[in-house]
Amino acid sequence: MTPNMMKAALCKEPGQPLVIEQVPVPTPTGRNVLVRVQVASLCHSDLLITSRKGGHTQLPQIIGHEAISIVKALGPDATPFGIKLGDRIGAPLWQDMCLECWECKNIGPQYCAKMTIKGVNNAGYFAEYALVDAATAVVIPQIDGAGGVSPAQLSPIFCAGITVWDALERAQIKPGETVAIVGVGGLGEIATKYAHALGARVLGLDVHDGQLEGVKDGGSVDEILNTRDLQPQDIRAKVAAMNHGRVADAVIVTSGSVAAYQTAISILRVDGRLMVVGIPNEPLQLDMGRVALQSISVHYAKITKQ
Repeated sequence: MTPNMMKAALCKEPGQPLVIEQVPVPTPTGRNVLVRVQVASLCHSDLLITSRKGGHTQLPQIIGHEAISIVKALGPDATPFGIKLGDRIGAPLWQDMCLECWECKNIGPQYCAKMTIKGVNNAGYFAEYALVDAATAVVIPQIDGAGGVSPAQLSPIFCAGITVWDALERAQIKPGETVAIVGVGGLGEIATKYAHALGARVLGLDVHDGQLEGVKDGGSVDEILNTRDLQPQDIRAKVAAMNHGRVADAVIVTSGSVAAYQTAISILRVDGRLMVVGIPNEPLQLDMGRVALQSISVHYAKITKQ
């Protein structure tokens, strides 16, 4: 039986620790379903949301937008979306889309003007129970034995995972191509695994040895390079040296630093693809002359409001 009250972690003041409190268990209305949270993972965006820079967050707020959960109750309009009691589900962080506007029908529900965001202006998953929009929920089959994947492994897929997968799809990676991932922590680590599975030759670039060694030990990269203290021209030379004289066909930047984008431009081949995932906190100066003369294409990923 679902209780009336639950524990939740709330952000009450930017830059201050979360507060654990007893709050009412929400009631599912419309197409929402009530879920019991199995596991909720911490995204880098959560740190931004709760910082003094997270100005769009409605406080107090239960944060968290990555989770795997079990369905406990259905709203009156949830059934047509195929969700059943007891299902294990995950979902991206957007809620309450109208599903009728041009953006919903042609681009994606995350661009709907009526959409709300888990952990920002809609209660998130750092709680015992939460609401999930059935229109975005994905049922995750239960796989027992050695082939099973834990909820903790699955949870980040519903933010970081779908973001870098979209970047890789838009980059149109072909087997044998060289893909450089600039920033291999968090999103970047997942991107290396996806790119490796697509048959690419994967280069991992970062300024932290620990993160580089992690992806190297995990077997998802072919070569690693610490770019700390290196100039762009030196980075290009080192990438070519480790890649049989060639630079990258595509670069996915998951870091939010300006230096990461400068690195990316420096290691792209003519007619290469630059994938924008990480969001710098400051304006980025891009050498458009180089972009034009070398026919570099710049693509975005449908990021989940990071």
